Amino acid sequence: MLQTNPDKLNCRQGNVLKGVDRQARFNVLSTCEKVTGIVHDMKGTKEDDGDYQFNLLLDEPYKKLLNEQNNKQVNGMLVIEIIPRDQNTNLVQIPKNGDKIEAYGAWVADNPHGWNELHPAWKIRIL
Repeated sequence: MLQTNPDKLNCRQGNVLKGVDRQARFNVLSTCEKVTGIVHDMKGTKEDDGDYQFNLLLDEPYKKLLNEQNNKQVNGMLVIEIIPRDQNTNLVQIPKNGDKIEAYGAWVADNPHGWNELHPAWKIRIL
């Protein structure tokens, strides 16, 4: 497993998927990545598994985290999920559509969908 983000203060140690529903769906590509971008498709309601899910239009340096399925199925955006464990902490601000954010989390491939995600995102700051 890669850890390409040098900022260890914002990274999670141990099992980065702890608390993620159906962990077997994911391949961890990196245990910690930082992204910035604009929030899209945030419904403001939780998914069936209790996660907040939205898409992030990434700033240019982070577009390398996308794959062909992100481009085809999610309009060239990165899927971000905030699991219940991280929703009521002082490290996560729940964003709204149009917010510019900085987020840290595990970069994973969602095997059933084929796209890449930041899941879980354990630190989100509205810029």
